[in-house]
Amino acid sequence: MQKLLLIIGNKNYSSWSLRAWLLLKAFNVDFNEQLIELFHPSATPILNEHAPTGKVPVLVYGEGDEKVTVWDTLAIAIHANDYLTELDLWTGFKKSDAKNNTSNRINSAYCQSIVAEMHSGFIGIRSEMPMNIRAKAKIQPSNACLNDIARIETIFEDCLKERSKDSYLFGSFTAADAFFAPVILRLQTYADASDIALKSTTKQYCETMLNNPHIQAWREAALKETRVIKEDEAGEILSVVGVLADQK
Repeated sequence: MQKLLLIIGNKNYSSWSLRAWLLLKAFNVDFNEQLIELFHPSATPILNEHAPTGKVPVLVYGEGDEKVTVWDTLAIAIHANDYLTELDLWTGFKKSDAKNNTSNRINSAYCQSIVAEMHSGFIGIRSEMPMNIRAKAKIQPSNACLNDIARIETIFEDCLKERSKDSYLFGSFTAADAFFAPVILRLQTYADASDIALKSTTKQYCETMLNNPHIQAWREAALKETRVIKEDEAGEILSVVGVLADQK
């Protein structure tokens, strides 16, 4: 099979790109990546060729009549689970083991549900706290944003209540961790700077995720980017790190 190509946007800003990229990395799916500049004319021909919606991420492989195109992060997760890995994305186990007991089915259902909830909801935090990895920024969160954070913290507490201190949401890394990863980076950008108090469980899970080597690699790449996209900046920027900070 031809090597997969994942088309993504700027790593500092593109939360949906991070989800798909992290998911493939975590489940040992071999792929090339092609980064396009969000909201830039140079991206248009690439998106026109590969992305029916004109958005990233999009996963493509094969040629001619055998070309496979998968757009939308949830679709990429489902396709990867069906065709690209021997591991089950919803439990983190081998597929041969994932269906063996009721506990695995319960975890799989819960994982799929919160992934879908993240995919379709949390509009408050999305609109008011866009991903901006290099920045510390102060916002005045609305009730909708705070309610989203409260719901996310409830999910974290429910998933982690009987797990070890440094556990992922379902023990092993799953699609849920990939889908909630941008939330962790958003909280790092805005929570302390905006006096948003987080529960201890949330803080510990944030630390676990920030120590993930794939997230660290994504973050390091993001800090090397120099483009500032005004459409994806929010609040009062208090400080920046990375290349832009070095240039000041």
